[in-house]
Amino acid sequence: MTDSVISKFEIQLDAGPEPIFKGGEVITGKLQIELSRPIVINAVKLQMKGRSVWLNDPMKKDDIEKVLFDNDMTLLERPPGKLEPGHFTWIGNFTYSLPFECPLPKGCPTSYEGPYAYIRYFIRASLVHEEDNGQVHEYYVKQAFSIVSPSDGYLVIGESQSVKDSATFGSCCCKGKLNAELNLPKTGYLPGEAVYGSLKIGNKYPKDILNHMEVRLVDRVRRIGAAEIAAASPWRTLLYRRLEEEENTPKNRKEGIQKENLQLLTIPSVCPTTKGDFDSVTNEVHQLIPNGRLLESPSTATLRFRKQPFLKIEYAIQLTLGVFLLLEVPIDIGEHSTKDHDIKLQHFVAGAQTVEERDESGKIAINGPFTYTPVYPYKDNVTSSVPEPQTYSPAVPTIQEEQTIMNASHSVVEREIQNDSPSEDGKTLVRTVKTVVTHVDGNETKTMEETVVEQDGSFTRTIEETVLSADGIEKHRIEEISIDNEGHQDTKIEEVENVVPEEEIEQRKKEIIEETVELPEHQEASAVITSSEGDQVTVYSEETEDGGAHTIKTTTVTKHSDGSESTIIQEHTTIEGDGDD
Repeated sequence: MTDSVISKFEIQLDAGPEPIFKGGEVITGKLQIELSRPIVINAVKLQMKGRSVWLNDPMKKDDIEKVLFDNDMTLLERPPGKLEPGHFTWIGNFTYSLPFECPLPKGCPTSYEGPYAYIRYFIRASLVHEEDNGQVHEYYVKQAFSIVSPSDGYLVIGESQSVKDSATFGSCCCKGKLNAELNLPKTGYLPGEAVYGSLKIGNKYPKDILNHMEVRLVDRVRRIGAAEIAAASPWRTLLYRRLEEEENTPKNRKEGIQKENLQLLTIPSVCPTTKGDFDSVTNEVHQLIPNGRLLESPSTATLRFRKQPFLKIEYAIQLTLGVFLLLEVPIDIGEHSTKDHDIKLQHFVAGAQTVEERDESGKIAINGPFTYTPVYPYKDNVTSSVPEPQTYSPAVPTIQEEQTIMNASHSVVEREIQNDSPSEDGKTLVRTVKTVVTHVDGNETKTMEETVVEQDGSFTRTIEETVLSADGIEKHRIEEISIDNEGHQDTKIEEVENVVPEEEIEQRKKEIIEETVELPEHQEASAVITSSEGDQVTVYSEETEDGGAHTIKTTTVTKHSDGSESTIIQEHTTIEGDGDD
């Protein structure tokens, strides 16, 4: 939201709106400021930060962090005759442009974003303004950027691994014991590589069990060096697929069911698993004589510290059989060589991520909340020695099943990095993604509905937000951003504020939620998870066909331990229509 005093406050990097860097490069750009009226500016500051953070308690923002670098700059020069910068008037309706540059240190690890931990790099500009009555306001803008650490390629193939489990199903005289085993021929994969496995199911099982098989790629983070219990986050779902029963599956299965060469999923664009070799730094560091008397230089020691992992990123594949069994196999995801010309950088499968910092509380964000989408090296159709897959349904990225309330209130729709192109028969694929977020507690009721439509390279994003505070102030905001296939952008914003009478506040809260959210009725949950913090997360998945529209809808309802509740609904719709529509 733009403050009435500030017409424009932007960070423009020379590397473009979605910059990607590596350690050792120099970041250059300019800060543009335009005021709606003349005001006194106390200071203009620029910060460039890199941090590896473990969110020990995401609800309370109780962080444990490792600072990778921290550069502070003051862009406001001291005017002639003044002993200190600031305290002079800036004119209105004029665009000020303040250039800057700052080198990135070497040895920065690859970016990672999650609800419980992150490795984040960002630039933040602040403008400090003091009113005539002495009240001080600090406005800020922010831009996060991806760092992809240089790599020659890394992969641990791993040995085959099996996991088995059993559960009781049915009731009374119809009880039975379901036994299942999942086997992977290896546990190391690269982004873009298909994962195959074999599944064995005993001779007792629910008759429709093959119609309720789902597979997920999940990740979690551990804080290296901390106690096992205190430093492992819950699993987060990154990719979800429903496996279909093949027509040639035998109907009479008295000996049980065995499926070989079953394609579970394809590894998407994600951050690599943290390497086990935590001492790997650089050649010059390894050349230091272990028992020599030569002291390590400050720069080398800093590089060694920066390269030492603080967070350990882990992955697993989970296969669920209805609501009875969950089979989980840990896997390692390697990294492609950044020197390979066939490698492309692709957006993170979980989409855009919010970037909030604890020290921003009390400051005024201009055009926030701020988001960005990390990118990682990816290669299509990575070769595998496993035979061709059986029939399966398309893989669909989903929202995070275990989102914390802080992330849920600012969740942003995910989108693909490449636009769809017209098909050979003259038709065009129109891709629509819709995200609905709600949050209710004792202080306010929030809803956010975001819709993204992509067609023929054009892009339209509409965000509709409603906030009702405990004292009856209702704010409604609609923002529409359109970008055509030539890159031209148009933004429209509408804002309305009104007061709800005290006796109608509770009723209005219900109406806001009902107007935005259509919860699934009489639908069996895909997963019910209780986190270590006591939050209960229920996930519903639904797939529908309506004419030429194919929609996959995922609803996540989180009942938080503090009594509040939040709902995230994501619809991913693909419509095949005429290009002239």
